Amino acid sequence: MTPVIRVRPLILAVALATTPVFANAGTYEFTAGGVGGVWYTTAAGISALVQEKAPDITIKTVTGGGISNPSKVDKGDSHFGLVQSIFAVAAVKGSGPFDGKPHQKLRLVADGLAINYLHMIKADDDDATFEDILGGGRDIGVAKSGSTDEYSFRYVMDFYGTSYSQLKSSGKVFNAGYTDLASAFKDRQIDYIWVLFGLPSSMVLDASQARDTALVPFPAELRAHMSKTYGYGQKTIPAGTYTFLKDDVPVLNTATSMYGSADVSEDAVYQVVKVICENTSRLPEIHKSLGGFSCKTAAGDGTVPLHAGAEKYYREKGFLQ
Repeated sequence: MTPVIRVRPLILAVALATTPVFANAGTYEFTAGGVGGVWYTTAAGISALVQEKAPDITIKTVTGGGISNPSKVDKGDSHFGLVQSIFAVAAVKGSGPFDGKPHQKLRLVADGLAINYLHMIKADDDDATFEDILGGGRDIGVAKSGSTDEYSFRYVMDFYGTSYSQLKSSGKVFNAGYTDLASAFKDRQIDYIWVLFGLPSSMVLDASQARDTALVPFPAELRAHMSKTYGYGQKTIPAGTYTFLKDDVPVLNTATSMYGSADVSEDAVYQVVKVICENTSRLPEIHKSLGGFSCKTAAGDGTVPLHAGAEKYYREKGFLQ
C-alpha cells in the first residue's frame, strides 16, 4: 500500500513563501525613480503598455534610484529596473559605487531607451569655465545625493582634484530635487546647476524663465577622461534645444536602459521585449525622450550580459547575429 504523505499547512505555507516567484508568476516589479520624475513616468508607461498588449503580464512600478536600481534587480528585490548604462557596466564589474561587489544576475533587456545629457547651467552674464567653477568660491546646485547626476559630479570633482568639503570651504554646494534647484537658481541663491536630463528639459526651461541662462561647454580633456574612465558618451546639445541656446554645446551623455534579473523567465522577458519593439511608435506618448529608441540597437554591445528572453527576440528579428 502506498503511504499517504501529509504536508502540514504551516510547512507548505513556508515553502511557498520561500520559493522564488520570478519564473512563472504573472506579476512583476519595475524599479524606476521618484514619483513624478521621467524614470517613474517611463516605467509606468511601459508597464501599462505591456499590460495592454500582453494581459497575462502585470508589472508594478515602484520608486528607486540610479545607484540602487542595479542592486535591487541583482538581489531579486525587483524583477526589472531602469539603470543608466554607466552604472550597469560598473555594477557588472563591481567597480565605482559597487566596488568589490560584482552583480552577477543583472541582465540587459533593452539598451538605449533614452539618451540623457549632463548640463552645467549658469547665468548668461557669467563667463566662468569648468575649471573656474570647480576651483571653489561658487554657489552650486547639484541633484540629490545618490542620483546619477550627483555621482557624475563626484567624478568631475575627482578630475579637478577637489571635493565637497573643499568647495564648501569657500562657497556653497546645495543638493536638492530638481524643482528646488530651479527655484534656488531663479532666486539667485545659487549660480550654477549640475543635472542630467533628456532633451529638452522642463527643469532647465523653468530655471531660465526668471534669469538669463547659458550652458557651460565641457572641456575636451574632461570629456575624454570621463569617456575613457567611466564609459560616458560624448555628444552636443544642439543650438535651439532651449530658447537661450544659440550654439551647439559639447557635453557628456549616458543612456537610460531597461535591465532585468537573470531569474525572470525567458518567456516573460521575451514578451516584454516583443511589446516594446512592436510598439515603438507608442513610446514617445509615454515620454518624448523615448522617441529615439530603436530595437535594432537594443541588444547592446555585450558589456552587460543580455537576458536570454531578450536575446531570443533580437535574434529572431535579425537584430543580433
